[in-house]
Amino acid sequence: MHLLCFPQVSRRVQATAPPVIVTTKQLMAAAPSGRPVLSLAQGVVHWRPPPAATAAAAELMAVVDGQGDIHSSEGGMRAVFGGGGVNSYGPADGLPALVDALKQKIADKNGLHGYEVMVTNGANQAFVNIMLTLVDSSDKVVLFTPYYFNHLMALQMTGGADSVLLGPCHSDNQHPDLGWLQQQLAGPDPPKMVVIVNPCNPTGVLLSASELESAASMCAAAGAWLILDNTYEDFVYNDSKHHCVCKDNVVHVFSFSKAYGMMGWRVGYIAYPGQEMLRQAGLTDCRLGDEMRKIQDTLAICPSQLAQHLALAALQSGSSYIQQQIADLQHNRELIADALSP
Repeated sequence: MHLLCFPQVSRRVQATAPPVIVTTKQLMAAAPSGRPVLSLAQGVVHWRPPPAATAAAAELMAVVDGQGDIHSSEGGMRAVFGGGGVNSYGPADGLPALVDALKQKIADKNGLHGYEVMVTNGANQAFVNIMLTLVDSSDKVVLFTPYYFNHLMALQMTGGADSVLLGPCHSDNQHPDLGWLQQQLAGPDPPKMVVIVNPCNPTGVLLSASELESAASMCAAAGAWLILDNTYEDFVYNDSKHHCVCKDNVVHVFSFSKAYGMMGWRVGYIAYPGQEMLRQAGLTDCRLGDEMRKIQDTLAICPSQLAQHLALAALQSGSSYIQQQIADLQHNRELIADALSP
């Protein structure tokens, strides 16, 4: 008798932790009927994108729906390639107008001069692009506990589960232990990449400019990359300031999901040191954009065309809308802080 032999799934995916959001939703679905259940597992804001942005997307779709014969000079080809249409593949780096607007934004708001931008289908894809570009599965990568679970999952499912170093945070304030990081970077086998989420997901802790600059300098001295995930950059309170480090070994992740209420539209972006910045640092052979485009083309080809148009309109609508929405969370924040106080 011959035993049936079934194909197996990869060891990489078996070594990957299950997504906490999916697990939480399953637990909530199994809760007894009529029993209120509140999930704190996922950051989902209650507001929608700026009205001007959704109006712009609706107008664009109306134009696309009525564009007529795609081969007509008055129809589809002009709309798709010359008029901001959404049915064709777009540039790998993103919609040029959006890329330009984001480069201006990161210079004016974040102080990132000499950086280039790549738009992605959400911040999670941005992190995967960066990770696959900068590290191999055998390279050590630091995440600080508590970490953003999808960062760990991305490293696990690409074969790097055994190379992740989980760094401690100080128990009194949940800030990363930079003394521990310095020891790791000064060791015989230092990490090649360090990841910090600021403000932190899940704790909400905001790091100071001096902490971030210190971490970047430590990494630079050890030849390591520092990845700063700024998804919650707008969620700062009590006159605190969000800081971005402008340095040739620092790559930034940003997202439209939270502040702009665009969770389902899936638009994020990477800000990475441009070629001139790298050249001045003596890194003439490091071409981050070219290498990341390999990943971008394989994973997504291009970001969603329609979502990018909405993101551009959201960005152009100004910051007053999102500032008001975020300010209205202050009362909720105070209630939770009071409930968690000893």
